[in-house]
Amino acid sequence: MKRVWGVLIVMFPLVFGVCAQQISGSEVVDELQKDAFGQGKVTIVEDDGIAFLMDAQVEINARSEGVDGYRIQLYKGSGPSGKKRALEVKGEFLDEFSGEEVYLAYNPPFWRVRVGDYRQRHEALPLIEKLKKRFPNCYVVKDPTVNMEKFK
Repeated sequence: MKRVWGVLIVMFPLVFGVCAQQISGSEVVDELQKDAFGQGKVTIVEDDGIAFLMDAQVEINARSEGVDGYRIQLYKGSGPSGKKRALEVKGEFLDEFSGEEVYLAYNPPFWRVRVGDYRQRHEALPLIEKLKKRFPNCYVVKDPTVNMEKFK
């Protein structure tokens, strides 16, 4: 029994990493146990609570704004001129880099202008090298609201 729980604990995050956004927990198990010509057969013996937990995690993932990722912050400012400057920075960026996503956000008291959608920090480095010439104070920041479908 301990061995079965060990396998389930190891498989649980792996299954979610691949399938959690598309299908429910009970469908994951059904999908894994399908008979397919030329492939082996997987038999999963699970506790009744596992499907419930998997469905709960899928629901949590659906409600979240995004996943942890990275963006390049071009501007962060507050005060009376904060919004005006943020809009100016956004416009300057779009003039030179029209193909990139730009995110203007207000989280009191700060206005922020961020660009890009990256899963790993190092993926932002090619763009930040280009941006440093125009925006010398830009830097890579962790952002919990990156849409995983936009990862480069």
